[in-house]
Amino acid sequence: MIFTGFKRKTNQFFFKKRLNNRKDDAIIVSKGIAKNLLVILDDPKAKLATVNKLSQITAIKKSEIIVLTFQKTIMNEKELHKDSFCPADFGWYGKIKSDMLRDILTKKYDLLINYSKVENLYSNLLILQSKSAFKVGFSYQNNDLYELMIDCKSGDYGTFNAELEKYLTILNKIECKNY
Repeated sequence: MIFTGFKRKTNQFFFKKRLNNRKDDAIIVSKGIAKNLLVILDDPKAKLATVNKLSQITAIKKSEIIVLTFQKTIMNEKELHKDSFCPADFGWYGKIKSDMLRDILTKKYDLLINYSKVENLYSNLLILQSKSAFKVGFSYQNNDLYELMIDCKSGDYGTFNAELEKYLTILNKIECKNY
């Protein structure tokens, strides 16, 4: 499959070009409390725990939290989870081939959180193309994609969630909890 390397290069080219255009555009940040949330994970097993924790932190209903998981390799269709995406869902020059991903990317989200332990091109393409007003990620990821970056070790979700709650409260993205 010699074309997979070419396809990946065109996706990288598209990502860099689109990212540079994003820097030139004015970034519109929503005002007020976040009402819906898009989450990107790289571990499908962590989906339920992540949704429960984020619902607790943000007071967003579980039904308003959309979780996408990245799966690097898929042996057959049975292994692909319902809300998963893989490199096969992307065509040349960052074109989204999956109907499910296109539906998700057409909706507007108040908040996007990337929980990926490692940075990958396909998650970055989704983040770049999403219509999210406020994007949060780990500090070791591409800092041009996010409005808020939290500095902690890869996979340290406890620290990440604590800092996330603190900063989202300060920025008035979630309601302040009285302790």
